[in-house]
Amino acid sequence: MSLLLYGIVAEDTQPTSEPDGTPHVGEEPLRLVKTATLAALVKSCGTEASGAPTAVLDFGQQIMHVHQRATIIPIRYGCVLKDDAAVTRHLLNHEAHYRAQLVELANCDEMGIRLSLAPVENNAVVMSKTSGLDYLRSRKLAYAVPEHAERQAALLNNALMGLYRRHCAAISMFNGQRTYLLSYLVPRIALPEFLDTLKTMANNMTDIGFVSGPWPPYNFTS
Repeated sequence: MSLLLYGIVAEDTQPTSEPDGTPHVGEEPLRLVKTATLAALVKSCGTEASGAPTAVLDFGQQIMHVHQRATIIPIRYGCVLKDDAAVTRHLLNHEAHYRAQLVELANCDEMGIRLSLAPVENNAVVMSKTSGLDYLRSRKLAYAVPEHAERQAALLNNALMGLYRRHCAAISMFNGQRTYLLSYLVPRIALPEFLDTLKTMANNMTDIGFVSGPWPPYNFTS
């Protein structure tokens, strides 16, 4: 039986008040595989993670449950390791990296702002009438972040300066729509002011975007 990896926490973390200290959501609790300084949250699974929507939803709920109680490096769904020994090797091989991330993520939430982008035109390109280089240039231009979105992102970043530790941005799809996702790693102590600033900005901007969170810091882990 393989192990589905949920996240990494400090070895001495007690995320819940369960008698054995393991996180519990639903009927089956997660299990801690520990080294001297780290612990991995795992649950038994098959050789591959289930693709069922209920399994993915449960996975996210488990991570949120831990995140609300302790600092966790969340792992994206689908990371399966062979056994306890494989989990232990993984922790030891990445110990310095994970310990540094736990320090950075301590007492932080992720907030997201999605800016809507115009859909990419599905132009029918006749290859016989255009060079390969021209085609690649047209695709690069089509998927580039529009200038107005970059300006809006810069405005938000500047207004929120000092209220987040890190930020990142990426084009992504959301509900079938192309968006520019701005993600912020926000210390929990600064979260009320962060939200108040966004509320104030919403009164002065025609489209501040779709705000979501707080979430576990998925976009600030690797």
